Amino acid sequence: MIRRYPPALVAGAAITGFMIVVSLAAPWLSPWPPNVPDVGAILEPPSWRHPAGTDALGRDILSRILWGGRASLGVAIGIVALSVGFGALLGAAVALAGGWIDTLVMRLVDIALSIPAIVVALALSAALGPSLGNLVLVLGLLGVPFNLRLFRSETLSLRERPFIAASRAMGASFAALLGRHILPNLAPVIVTFASAALGSALVMASALSFVGLGAQPPTAEWGAMIFDGRTTIMYEWWCAVLPGLAVAISALGFILLGDGLRDWLDPRQEAR
Repeated sequence: MIRRYPPALVAGAAITGFMIVVSLAAPWLSPWPPNVPDVGAILEPPSWRHPAGTDALGRDILSRILWGGRASLGVAIGIVALSVGFGALLGAAVALAGGWIDTLVMRLVDIALSIPAIVVALALSAALGPSLGNLVLVLGLLGVPFNLRLFRSETLSLRERPFIAASRAMGASFAALLGRHILPNLAPVIVTFASAALGSALVMASALSFVGLGAQPPTAEWGAMIFDGRTTIMYEWWCAVLPGLAVAISALGFILLGDGLRDWLDPRQEAR
């Protein structure tokens, strides 16, 4: 059964599924409460008592990684849902409308994409204040222009298909064409791109949390944990390296999942 699916899809689904499940099960899997210090084991290396060691406040690293997955993965999913959702809807609508609306919107998109996204993200996050909710809002909105252009190009090819012309001839409204024909046919592309985009969203969110614009103490979040352990990485490496591995493994899983879904959903791969 598994042989029917691309290896990247199987590996990506296994990695992402494992990371999501252990994060959701953090209340039952965590050996210690994430924010409760063990004052007798400050900066303790990995041991039977603390399998992943402790940080500078004596908090269990493994527990904080498990709980931090809830924040980090939740933020990444929120960012992609906002950026891909709005981007797909607006891109499809703009391409279907055509004319001056399409021209005007695409010129605005060109302007938005000419500005470095990281600079805008830093500025907006600082202006709105550091929090996970603002992080999702800022990075989600910054991803809309790129996704709008991507799904507009996909819709441009769809709107020339015979079934769209037939629907127009039968008097189908703009909303009917968009909701019944365009968006359902874009669904495989949306799912594939969203899966791959989760990795980038996770890394970007962790980077902003690293500089203090995401999760605030004492919330466990992978980027913030890397920031907390940066000063002792040469000696107490587990404080920063283990959360960094969680980010890297999760991002790799999302990328493999996106690549596998692309191969699986691409009709040209049926000959395999």
